[in-house]
Amino acid sequence: MTALVFWGAVLLLAYAWVGYPLLLGVVTRRPRRALRRPAAATPPHVSVIVAAFNEAGCVADKLRSTLTQRYPWSRLEVVVVSDGSTDGTDEIVAAYPDPRVRLIRQEPRAGKSLALNRGVAAARGDVLVFTDANALFAEDALARLAAHFDDPRVGLVSGQGLYGATGGGDARAVANGYVRYEAFLRSAEGRLGFLAGADGAIYALRRSLYRELHGAEVNDLQHPILAALAGFRSDFEPAAVTLEPPSRGGAQEFRRHVRIIAQGIHLTRRWLPGLLAARRYRAAWILLSHRALRWASAVLLTVAFVSNLALLGHGAPYALAFGGQVAFYALAVAGWLGERAGRRLGRLAVPYYFCLVSAAGLGGLVRSWRSGAEAVWAPAGRVSAEERAA
Repeated sequence: MTALVFWGAVLLLAYAWVGYPLLLGVVTRRPRRALRRPAAATPPHVSVIVAAFNEAGCVADKLRSTLTQRYPWSRLEVVVVSDGSTDGTDEIVAAYPDPRVRLIRQEPRAGKSLALNRGVAAARGDVLVFTDANALFAEDALARLAAHFDDPRVGLVSGQGLYGATGGGDARAVANGYVRYEAFLRSAEGRLGFLAGADGAIYALRRSLYRELHGAEVNDLQHPILAALAGFRSDFEPAAVTLEPPSRGGAQEFRRHVRIIAQGIHLTRRWLPGLLAARRYRAAWILLSHRALRWASAVLLTVAFVSNLALLGHGAPYALAFGGQVAFYALAVAGWLGERAGRRLGRLAVPYYFCLVSAAGLGGLVRSWRSGAEAVWAPAGRVSAEERAA
């Protein structure tokens, strides 16, 4: 029985991180056949929705990168919803010299999801683009997203957020490596018509598919599910990119992942039964493989370690497996100590950040069980009171 537990945990981990990507690659070897349809004579009217809390340091650059897009001037607008900002964000947006910019203030502070509801209610566009205040658009990002909506089957298109060259060090290197891994998964999932989460830094949704979010619902995970339930496809456009600062280090990355995973667990519990009831079995498989199993990594790693310890003396494979685990965790601890000492980690960053993100899965599970998914958030680079208390 102990051996079954050990190998079961190992196989689930291997499937989540290696087997699922390989299976996607096999299933999607043939790209989907594009619908032969002439491009729209007039590009869709695009509304860029930005929920902002104390973003005075970057909101002007965000507006500039949006309003200088290679996109028809009259077909683009920006709606900034200030969620109780106190640092001058409102004054910067209100004074921006472009009539396509609108400011809405949410008072008192109520969280990102409710801010997005306000922004969408005020928006005039047929296509809604959701993005972060600190994520700067590449010059043709919006045009690349909008082009996918010439296909009437497409309800959502995700781009990808990259991490900038200023600051971040090892965190930036690991984050961009993870982005490439995610880009492969999203590209394959897009050929199957469902994404296990859009990139919150940049994605677009048909206006007709938007439904008001509850305070603790995370938009970039919920919107692909809503598109699937409505019978629409989700696509991935790797050339539609944003650039943003990376996390400052492991502690901030851990808190961010705990919050995101807690929200994701809450969302999966709510919507997975609906996907199964609607016979969206492919979407359910993608959601469970890409998200749920990864969130369980810390539990599976613990089960594998403890059961492997009990199996020592039952053959060389178990001794080798245990030695490999001990060596991997030793490297992760060395990475943690190196970061605390202010040293560059190099390759030690990989085992350290893998263990950190896996542990965040357990933290997210505990937070979801203890208090649910919180509605209030802090921008990148800052920590909310809720996260400090976690």
